[in-house]
Amino acid sequence: MEPRFLTAVWPAADTTAHEDSRPHDTMIDCVVVGAGPAGLAASAALGERGVEHLVLERGRVGQSWRDQRWDSLRLNNPGWMNPMLGEQAPDAYLTASEVVERLDRLAAACPVHEGVRVAQLAADGDGWSLLTSDGEHRARAVVVASGGENLPRIPGLARALPGRVAQLHAADYRNPGQLPDGAVLVVGSAQSGCQIAQDLLAGGRQVILATSPVGRAPARHRGRDTVEWLVECGFFQQRPQDLPDPSVMAAPQPLLAPGGRSMSLQALARAGATLAGRLVAAHGEQVAFDNSAPANIAAGDAFAARIRAMLDHAIRRAGLDTPPVEPDDADTPIELDPPTALDLRAVAVGSVVWCTGYTGDFSLLPQALRDADGRPRHHGGGAPLPGVWYVGLRWLTHRASGNFLGFPTDAATTARTVAAHLKQGRRTASPAVVITPG
Repeated sequence: MEPRFLTAVWPAADTTAHEDSRPHDTMIDCVVVGAGPAGLAASAALGERGVEHLVLERGRVGQSWRDQRWDSLRLNNPGWMNPMLGEQAPDAYLTASEVVERLDRLAAACPVHEGVRVAQLAADGDGWSLLTSDGEHRARAVVVASGGENLPRIPGLARALPGRVAQLHAADYRNPGQLPDGAVLVVGSAQSGCQIAQDLLAGGRQVILATSPVGRAPARHRGRDTVEWLVECGFFQQRPQDLPDPSVMAAPQPLLAPGGRSMSLQALARAGATLAGRLVAAHGEQVAFDNSAPANIAAGDAFAARIRAMLDHAIRRAGLDTPPVEPDDADTPIELDPPTALDLRAVAVGSVVWCTGYTGDFSLLPQALRDADGRPRHHGGGAPLPGVWYVGLRWLTHRASGNFLGFPTDAATTARTVAAHLKQGRRTASPAVVITPG
């Protein structure tokens, strides 16, 4: 019997693409692909520079925020860090539906065409041709903002689980009531896994959490929210070339909990979750985990300690007088006896939630613009061929490139570079332009 997946179907846009009086074979200055937060930031920045452009969105504005977020989700960054979303209380943590409402407001001032999927991008004379579900569009410049993390990744192990167990990815999870009765195996302990485990525990579910090594940041440090310190000391402005270890760019984002409280694996265990190591095998009702749970807890603790040490160093250099470090329940050790094997039926597991990350769909890009893994090739945000740029990818130019704090910065510098490219009025064989924040 095949595994039972609870999978949301990507809905067709319920709006018709705006009619464009311009013939499609007329070359426009710029096309932005994607009307999520990054694409809307790019559109706003292009508009400020007077660049004629269209925004093509395959679904609706903010489609991923509409369809791939659970009911209780809140942004883990406070309102003052998300100015592109409009006026809000500095300490507000917006819900997913509130984010969508604000994206709709932003889109109202942008030339967005919904329900237009871009299937292929190809060089075309002194510009680019975009083959879309609405016909061909031609542009002198293209900004790809279609997102790098909106296609769920589900491990092959999913196929080895019994058909009676319902399976879904974090993108399709909404609330505990959506799942069949019984315990829930949550696979993955980055931001989605920990928040969904927390949501399930609050809903009265028994949770087994298959963990992974993820850094975490304490909620507060020496009398202030940690994110305030991090922004001031330049943590979010770190560039790829500043990192002593480039593998940091592939690591999950550090755990941050909304509302000024810390999140940790040991805190979830105290709330009732059973912590296990990484899920390594599955055969019918039998699943196995490695013995990494203690090391995964230690990895989170070590990251939190490095964050505190970095902030203390910055505080000393600035000569600031600060209060002592606050006690943090998230640091409290636990006694751990993680299982290495489970019989799913014996422990009444009725569902699995795969919090195993996302990838992006970059099939529209020509091969020359993709690396061996199919992801965009770029140098500081500029493609290796003139006239194509990216906004919204993680670590595009700095640590905040993939979130609301960084979208406007990268969008502004991209718009500036696009405007310069258009002013040149010709394609050049010089290397891709490097975008630097600022």
